Amino acid sequence: MEGLPAGFSRRPPTPEDAGAVAGLMAACVRVDGGAQGTSVEHVLDDWREVDLAEEAVLVSAPDGTVAGYADVVNRAFVSLSVYGYVHPEHRGRGIGAWLVGWGEDWIRDRTHLAPAGVRIVVKHYVISTSEDTRRLLESKGYEAVRGTYVMEVDLEGPPPSPAWPEGLGPRAFVPGRDDREVFEAVEDAFRDVWGRPGGTFERFAGRMAGEDFDPSMWFLATDGNEIAGSVLCKTVAGEGWVEVVGVRRPWRGRGLGLALLRHAFAEYHRRGIRKVGLSVDAQSVTGAPRLYGRAGMRTTSSYVVYQKELRPGEDFGPTPAP
Repeated sequence: MEGLPAGFSRRPPTPEDAGAVAGLMAACVRVDGGAQGTSVEHVLDDWREVDLAEEAVLVSAPDGTVAGYADVVNRAFVSLSVYGYVHPEHRGRGIGAWLVGWGEDWIRDRTHLAPAGVRIVVKHYVISTSEDTRRLLESKGYEAVRGTYVMEVDLEGPPPSPAWPEGLGPRAFVPGRDDREVFEAVEDAFRDVWGRPGGTFERFAGRMAGEDFDPSMWFLATDGNEIAGSVLCKTVAGEGWVEVVGVRRPWRGRGLGLALLRHAFAEYHRRGIRKVGLSVDAQSVTGAPRLYGRAGMRTTSSYVVYQKELRPGEDFGPTPAP
């Protein structure tokens, strides 16, 4: 891996660095575009699911300011997503290349934990307007393989009422009772998601950790005793964010996803939240971007997924739809 520039150093971040990391991300947004993770609240919310000592790195400039940052989302040690940032004042010095190498080394050091014979890949999500980052990744052997969108809706007026499919209706999530069933329903609904090996209950449970977790913003649609679909939402820095919209295969094509979204939007509006966003695979086989468009959402930024294979093998992931 390439070294850092002279005078620059690395260390794991701590919760006390949240403000500085948020400032770094905000500076990147001003130059590159995008809208996520630009407040201390966003950073601390993201860090609920990050082991800062093991899954993140902070690069300090000689004057002690934050010059770069990256963290990883690890799925079964076969698919690693790296989210990196370099402050505009320190670009062109090799920090970005160092962060790319750090991500690759992270998963290489843990290949013994991956299932035998399974393909291992590293991914970077890059705002589509960042030509420099795209050229850097291409020079390191990465290929653009996918697109993702951030979509948002403004709730200045009351959203349309949900139309629930016959026999289906919403109910509230009950912490301590529904945890495992909701996890399994989400995993089942996400079997079609590109490049997503199955998650773990422990990581899923991390969504429920902390005093700011609001179970009243998790909504389930049930068919008898079965969970047909769910929409899992949160509020960060006064804005809504939809983490999951998942409808299981037997209940698709009946308008359930749209009903769940509108149900969530109505609750956000009732609480005075006027902006709600989510992230979606641009090539979703379930047609999710079209669904969100029907719900009144619009694309506010687009990202390109760059991927590099570190070990060949069989794909390890959800079963695609027939």
